[in-house]
Amino acid sequence: MTKPLPPTRLRDPGDLIAAVPHLLGFHPSDSVVVLVVRDHDVTMTLRADLPSSGVPRRVAERLTAPLAGCRGDDAVVVVIGGGSGDPPEDLPHDAVVDELDDALHAADVPLLLAVWTRATAKGERWFDYHDVGTSGTVPDPSSTAFAAASAAEGHVTYASREAMGDVLTPDPPDALSRRSTLLNRLAADHPPPDDETVPRRDRELIHAEVLRAATRKRLLTDEEVADLAHALSNPLTRDASLAYCVGEHAGSAEALWTELTRASPAPERAEAATLLAFSAYIRGNGTLALLALDRAEEANPDHRLTELLRAALNGGLPPTQIRHLAERVAATDWATPPTNLTEPRPRPT
Repeated sequence: MTKPLPPTRLRDPGDLIAAVPHLLGFHPSDSVVVLVVRDHDVTMTLRADLPSSGVPRRVAERLTAPLAGCRGDDAVVVVIGGGSGDPPEDLPHDAVVDELDDALHAADVPLLLAVWTRATAKGERWFDYHDVGTSGTVPDPSSTAFAAASAAEGHVTYASREAMGDVLTPDPPDALSRRSTLLNRLAADHPPPDDETVPRRDRELIHAEVLRAATRKRLLTDEEVADLAHALSNPLTRDASLAYCVGEHAGSAEALWTELTRASPAPERAEAATLLAFSAYIRGNGTLALLALDRAEEANPDHRLTELLRAALNGGLPPTQIRHLAERVAATDWATPPTNLTEPRPRPT
């Protein structure tokens, strides 16, 4: 998936491998990663689990499907783990690399380099699949200029995909039950409006909590979670909140959506989780976006916006298009009912 990268050029294979955890948001294991490179800059990063024996073509098809808009760029393939082989002559999963080479050629994204390494850790050796004897070592992924630039932009790199997923683990059942009771009361006291506007109460609440998330040191109270979850349960309020996925408050908004994904009961959890997925998708963290969509689907299997965003992810829709949608939302006056029915509001649902 595409990631808006810090302006740091990557030239050496070791530097590319050290950048992979920051591009994905976690240190991968037993993975094959495709980096699309344009003028020494990585413009797209895709990852898949290494396949079991006999199915390399399926992985190659999955990794090259989103590359329709990358014709003329180059590709680097990094295989991580999956066995030790007998370097440098015998490297693990060479059949996967061969299938990817053919698939990338067909996509007009020629394979520039294919390397194997046991892990993305400091001092690990990397070996070239196509130039036997060419090898090197991986620099410390946490100490590179790319790592510094990524951290400065607020990107977090987790130790593993599982560690990233743990960030979205729902709160204990007793806490969720308390908040569900509060939500039922709010639903009875504050029914959704009849017109196509976002209630002022909701707009002011979301805006205040997004701003506060940047400096707040404590967790949200049950009452605060319930108020926010109730506001976002209105599809118009939720859609209007997509505006916070871009702009100066995007980082604090993502922190708020993350906390609400843990703290909200089902089915309301789906709204915050989908906002988190949008935010992660826009900034290029496809793994976090997919994990958030999993939480949304668990909370509400029939959630339409979740279905649409997952289809976009699976189809390789560039994050720039999702960003454009959020920018259109930000430019919309949600406090005034629409008057031109031929130009509907930019609601993804």
